[in-house]
Amino acid sequence: MKIKFLKTMFLLVLGTSALTSCVGDDDYVIPTVYEYAFTDGFETSWADWTKYSATGAQTWQLDTQYGNPGNCAKMSGYAGGNNANEDWLISPQIDLSGLTAASLSFQTASRFTGNVLEIKISSDYAGGDPNTATWTDLSATLDASNAYTWTNSGNIDISSFAGGNVYVAFKYTSTSSASMTWEVDNVKITKN
Repeated sequence: MKIKFLKTMFLLVLGTSALTSCVGDDDYVIPTVYEYAFTDGFETSWADWTKYSATGAQTWQLDTQYGNPGNCAKMSGYAGGNNANEDWLISPQIDLSGLTAASLSFQTASRFTGNVLEIKISSDYAGGDPNTATWTDLSATLDASNAYTWTNSGNIDISSFAGGNVYVAFKYTSTSSASMTWEVDNVKITKN
């Protein structure tokens, strides 16, 4: 009788502990799910980007070795010495027509000395020479380590461009005395 009682108690305790968890309802973290209007890590759609060289022989290149991870876009005006360049990397047309708010983010890495990479956005770029379009400068956090350290741009509010189509551009410039190398990866426009 005593053994039967102990067996019953053991099974009851075992069953209760199986149904009870030491994790409370507040201990679960629900991940944030982002919806993107555009995302490109230069893995498959490099051809969709416009590479426009206004000045200089050097151009934006697809780097298949040093992306974060995988591929990235890379530009340097250095080729046997410093060279004057103005080169644009322009996204394909991005449809923001169904949105009321959006933010841009990307990553950069850099090395050597020279001009800071310029980030711009346009709603009237029609192809060809980007200097004929209206561009708005965007403020972003860029890599300043001089050691190729991938740096997040932060979320850049581009909500004023929501409701239409836009192009995002990375404008590189160098001089005959300073040619910094810039890498760009993981360009995203998040629906807010």
